[in-house]
Amino acid sequence: MCVKNSFNTLPAGFPAGHVVSAEGGRGRPVMWVSEHAGLAIQRWWEPMFDDHPQTGLYPLLLDESIDIALLGTAPTADVIDRVPGDQLIREYFDFSGNGWPGFAPAQRLAVHPGYAAARLAAEGADTARLALVPSVRGADTPALIGWTGAMDYTWDVEKISAVLRTWEDRFGVRVIRLGGTTLELSVAAPPSTITEARRITLEHAGFCPSIWQEEVALNSYAAGLVKRPAWRFQWA
Repeated sequence: MCVKNSFNTLPAGFPAGHVVSAEGGRGRPVMWVSEHAGLAIQRWWEPMFDDHPQTGLYPLLLDESIDIALLGTAPTADVIDRVPGDQLIREYFDFSGNGWPGFAPAQRLAVHPGYAAARLAAEGADTARLALVPSVRGADTPALIGWTGAMDYTWDVEKISAVLRTWEDRFGVRVIRLGGTTLELSVAAPPSTITEARRITLEHAGFCPSIWQEEVALNSYAAGLVKRPAWRFQWA
C-alpha cells in the first residue's frame, strides 16, 4: 500500500473542510473534516474508500454527536502494534472471574469487505460529516484521532483499535461511522450459525460490556449476529 498521508492530495472539487488536531487542537494533526454534513458530503465516502490504498487517507463518517473539541490523546500506530489484540477482552473476563475461551475462528467471507462497507456507509441519516484519517488500517482510526467514545469503559483507545484489527482479519470488518459514544462496523464475514455467534458474542462483551443492557441474554444477542452484515456498539 502506498501511504502518502497528505491532506494536500484531495481531488479537485472536494468539499470544504479543515485539518483537526488531537487533544483539543494541542496535539498533532490527525484528520481532515468536512465543514458541512449531508448527503452530498457522504457521497464522497465511497470514492475515498476506494482510493485509500493510493492516498493513505481512510474515510470515516462522523455523526453529529461527536464533539471534535473533546478528542483525547491520540496514540500512533506503533503504540497499537504493542497492544495484544485480546488484551481488552482478557481484562474484562479476568475482572469478571469468568473464563474466556479465546478468539473465535475466522469466518468465510460472505461478500467482499468493500461491498459490505459501501452498503453500510449508504445507510442511516444524512447528517454525518466526512473525515479523512491518515492510516494504513481502518481499525486504527479511532485510536489515531483520539476518539473518546469508550472512555466510560477504557481510556486506552489503542486497546479498542487492537481488537478491531483482529476483527478486520477474521471477519472482514471495516470501521464506517463514529459517534460520541457509538461505533458502527460493516461485517463481510458474519457468523452463519448460532454456535459461531455465541463465541463472537463473548468478544463483543469484552469489547463493549454495554451489550448486556436491558437484560439481553447471550443466546438472544448471539441470534442477532447470525448473518448480520453490521455491528453497532454504544458505550453507556
